[in-house]
Amino acid sequence: MRAVLLAAGEGQRLRPFFQGPKPLMPLLGLSLLERNILTLQECGIKKFIVITGCYDEEIRKALGNGESLGVTLKYLHNPDWKLGNGVSAYTFQQEYRSGEKFLLMMCDHIFERKGIESFLAEADKLDEEVTLLAADKRLEEVWDLPECTKIEAEGNKALRLGKDLTSFNAVDCGLFFGSKELLDALAETIREGKYSLTDGVNLLAKRGKLCLHWLDGWWVDVDDLPSFRYAENKLLQTLRPSKDGLISKWINRRFSLRITKALAPTGLTPNQVTFLSFLLAVVSAFCFAFAKPFWGGLLAQLSSIIDGVDGELARLKFRQSRYGALFDAILDRYADFLIIIGMTYAWFSSTGSTAALLLGSAALAGVPMSMLFKEKFQAVTGKQYIPELYDGISGYLPANRDGRLFLVMLGGFFNLIPATLTALAAISHLQAIIRLVRARKFMAKA
Repeated sequence: MRAVLLAAGEGQRLRPFFQGPKPLMPLLGLSLLERNILTLQECGIKKFIVITGCYDEEIRKALGNGESLGVTLKYLHNPDWKLGNGVSAYTFQQEYRSGEKFLLMMCDHIFERKGIESFLAEADKLDEEVTLLAADKRLEEVWDLPECTKIEAEGNKALRLGKDLTSFNAVDCGLFFGSKELLDALAETIREGKYSLTDGVNLLAKRGKLCLHWLDGWWVDVDDLPSFRYAENKLLQTLRPSKDGLISKWINRRFSLRITKALAPTGLTPNQVTFLSFLLAVVSAFCFAFAKPFWGGLLAQLSSIIDGVDGELARLKFRQSRYGALFDAILDRYADFLIIIGMTYAWFSSTGSTAALLLGSAALAGVPMSMLFKEKFQAVTGKQYIPELYDGISGYLPANRDGRLFLVMLGGFFNLIPATLTALAAISHLQAIIRLVRARKFMAKA
């Protein structure tokens, strides 16, 4: 399947905020056009037709043939783009292949990935003579409802569409799945002097050939500064993984998301951020070892926060990789070991106590258990281990990495290194035992 992206307009409403071509406006490190291409790529689409108009040369120069994005791009220029987006959509007729089904999308509409995935799954079941339109009936959640194209719907069929409808129960999300019937309808309305995409799909609706898919997930038409800010916020919130521990969920993400937002426009890679987090942990270990516990605790917590940024940046800019996940996991383990060794050395060098060596060793043995258990659980059951679902009341124990480093911070601030090492050893081993017991019951039922 090929995707057709409409990128022909001028973007007048964004002009006071952004002077360049609207399709190339950066949204958290990627242009609107790039972000949509990469989202669709993750949904399995590799070939794209970009319909240009006002900024034909600029868009071609910026994206090239798509090789840098891992896709194939072809461009069609619509010299009559000022007439309306229906003319731009119909430009695809030049490239259309007999019997082809295609996705049609506005380049400035941003969607949550799961919404597109469910739309494509529904499109696979579609009758060849019907066009599918993504629609939203959650009117109270729609951004800038007055500016949306409204839909009067009956069941999953659209009866009519229009921006000025007074009787409506859904809105058009700007995402279509169609075939020759859609292009034929556009040709017919264009001959009548009606040049908008809405004119063409209204003709299909009148003939009972416009079906609706009720979109799940968020979406927004980025048309002005408030909608741009809304899209930024929504994208950042999708970076919160379900497996977050309590400290990450309620404390770390409040800072890491802000850092990610600031770093997104830069060329900093997720692996470079991972290494930065590791370096902060190394300095933290040295601070503890040389009797600077306050700074050791502070840097340990900062390392924990930055450790969330690498994953956020990777997800936000479509730079996730298996090697990146492995690199992060290995450096995290080394970081944890070094911090505990630094704390143990500080305690032993000042007291000569054997207890320092014993409890330091117990903490060293316990800290990898949380990650090890999650990895083995997923390998054995095929399911991701989500603490909120499986841990029960033991999920409140600060035994995950975010919780452990938060304890390290507190121990450093209050210079309670023996108590911190004792707590780390006790909590990490206790959680491992509880999870083993729970896992046995879970697997017995499976």
